[in-house]
Amino acid sequence: MSALALLLLALAFSAMFAGSETAFYGLNRLRLRHDAATSRAAALLENVLRSPSAFLATLLIGNNIANDIAVHAATAIGVRVGLESPEFWSTLCLTPLVFLFGEVLPKQLFLDTPRLVIRFAAPLAVVRLLFWPLTAPLAALARRLDNSSSASPLARRQLEALLQEGEGHAPGEARVMKAALRAMDSRGKGLRPFLRFDLPMLRPDCSHEDARQRLARSADAIALLDHGSGPPSLLLGTRLVDANPAQPLAAFTLPLLRLPPQLDLAAAVAEMRTYKVAFAWVEKPGEWAGLCDLEYALARLLAPAPPVEPSAS
Repeated sequence: MSALALLLLALAFSAMFAGSETAFYGLNRLRLRHDAATSRAAALLENVLRSPSAFLATLLIGNNIANDIAVHAATAIGVRVGLESPEFWSTLCLTPLVFLFGEVLPKQLFLDTPRLVIRFAAPLAVVRLLFWPLTAPLAALARRLDNSSSASPLARRQLEALLQEGEGHAPGEARVMKAALRAMDSRGKGLRPFLRFDLPMLRPDCSHEDARQRLARSADAIALLDHGSGPPSLLLGTRLVDANPAQPLAAFTLPLLRLPPQLDLAAAVAEMRTYKVAFAWVEKPGEWAGLCDLEYALARLLAPAPPVEPSAS
């Protein structure tokens, strides 16, 4: 590869890394999760973004390497054309090029259209894999330094920013995002609007065959197992596929984190993130009890807003 081609390739990668960093902070993660169901690129990018600290470390390392390669390529060009002090002239000429084409323009472009980063999901995934030996320790260190006591307000600010980004999209989607923002930002609203009350409740002495039949009739093969006192446990249909019928159902269930009903959705997400769970039990004694399912809550957030009745003039 010629030095000029290497220089252009390095500038292109520098622009991709810089722009992707800006897109990371502006990308609507809720919308990305919604698009991942129908788009391979969106699903790949969502997978790459599962560890934000590792992804940002990948961008930082990649950008530094790309800029270093650009300097060496420019120096080689300077040597080829016979310049005196090629390192000095290559750095002097390359600095404004990197600043303009590797930083300012891509960052402005990705700031205006952060969803553009989905088109670069494949190269970002490849680079993420190549740099994994370097980024994994950095990501582990970042998680260790994370202060869990500030998780709830931090999650609130991040989620609100993601929802507010939806206001720049089509009117219908903007209305959905605004409604979701109001729901998540209403302190005292509680979790009840986002809970599931449609799951079958199984008895502890329920047979495996009866449990399979009840699970088959549920929407997503999920049921609850009653324990009499305390929260129920969660039974996933997939765990009964090869289960030994001689064992009680309780042996195949998952314990549920218990959340107070007065939490709003942002605080609940932060709490569930701390324990790395996707399900939690929420109960207001004597009134109601339901399951907080993050997938279900996301579907409620992305549900189309009801049509507005025209007012009589």
